[in-house]
Amino acid sequence: MNIVSIKPVGRKPAYDITVAGNHEYIFKNGVRTHNTGIYYSADNIWIIGRQQDKDDKELLGYHFVINIEKSRYVEEKAKIPITVNFDSGINRWSGLLDLAIEAGYIIKPKQGWYARMNKETGELSKNYRASEIIDNSTFWKAIFDETDFAAWIKNKYSLSSGKIMGEEDGGN
Repeated sequence: MNIVSIKPVGRKPAYDITVAGNHEYIFKNGVRTHNTGIYYSADNIWIIGRQQDKDDKELLGYHFVINIEKSRYVEEKAKIPITVNFDSGINRWSGLLDLAIEAGYIIKPKQGWYARMNKETGELSKNYRASEIIDNSTFWKAIFDETDFAAWIKNKYSLSSGKIMGEEDGGN
């Protein structure tokens, strides 16, 4: 068995060791390496994908999707969509249509149409096309003001940061 290379990874005590013909190596002190030092030493790994936003042949901007591969702060395997246009910059309401559909605040009554749904009464608003919703500040502000959609989004993406045990359970 020949060690091909030993490389320090980042500022933390993690090393990427490559052993010829082996993907795993155990040190005398019992520490095991899998040639994945950078992955294990990272607090966050976010992979950003990009799609072009075109109108016929003209490039208008990009649709980015941030895939959370590893994180101590955001739920792993989450996908965060962000749209950036060359004219107007980051779209403030990026990805909210898909999230609102997932949460049940918006439904698709028929193909190509969307409607706000009042979760308490089950009533639907008028029908909208996606193009009428995506950049509509009035539409989105009403959803945030009249519902708990912001709390739903926070629950979807964030990890618990509170105490595991309350003081009545003996926790500090």
